[in-house]
Amino acid sequence: MFKLLVTDVDGTLLDQQSKLTELNRKAIKDCIKAGIKVVIATGKSFTSVNNLIKEFDLRLPQITLGGAVTITPDGKVIDSVTIPEKIYHEIIDSVRTRGYEPLIATVDGKIYYQKFTSGMKNVIGIGETLYKTDNIKKDEFAKHSASISLSITSDDPLDSYIRKEFGSRMLVVRSGKYFFDILNIKASKGNALKKLIKRLKLSKDEVISFGDSHNDISLFKESGFSIAVRNSYPELIEIADAITDENHKSGLGKAIYKYILHKEIVSEELS
Repeated sequence: MFKLLVTDVDGTLLDQQSKLTELNRKAIKDCIKAGIKVVIATGKSFTSVNNLIKEFDLRLPQITLGGAVTITPDGKVIDSVTIPEKIYHEIIDSVRTRGYEPLIATVDGKIYYQKFTSGMKNVIGIGETLYKTDNIKKDEFAKHSASISLSITSDDPLDSYIRKEFGSRMLVVRSGKYFFDILNIKASKGNALKKLIKRLKLSKDEVISFGDSHNDISLFKESGFSIAVRNSYPELIEIADAITDENHKSGLGKAIYKYILHKEIVSEELS
């Protein structure tokens, strides 16, 4: 029996417009009513998912910024893994020398930029708030950075460059078509989940997880049962225990009723 449901947000829990479908909403609430705990595991900041935490009245610590920060529903950071200062400066210099502008997420969940670029609109589009700074290389960022992000696609030459130059020292992972993240090599959704289930005194077999992107691979590996929505990256589908419908077709909700609650969905719930 599953006691903990862990889900990614964009591309999984939410549809293409970053909206919660009615079936997904009802399924999550029915899980909670059945005594199953729910945790969000997302690459997003705490601020941008706080509405979901309140919507479902989530009580457990939540996994944010790709696993770099685990935070309570009232905003208290209980675990964080930051980027080493020396490597932080090295990455920032390398990125900016090549004409790109990074986004920096600090442990408190705020996301900063020095020069706004059009690609950052993709980040705003998923509900994030961006803050301007006059100097992204300040000590306050170098000391407290949880992730460095770039709004680039997988065929952008910077993707392969970062992987080649920093892939052995940092966790370099894609969390969506336009979302490319660099974190401490010890930071991942899977590592954060492993710590959390130990804290909750649960076994791996009692955890079921949902995802769609590369940064959910580690999450699946630390779960007893994993489900990928059909719009997932092939690499995730390959390792998933089950495949459900696309995110915009309430794949998560359908899978909850099938694999967790073992309940038929009436036609009215699908509308």
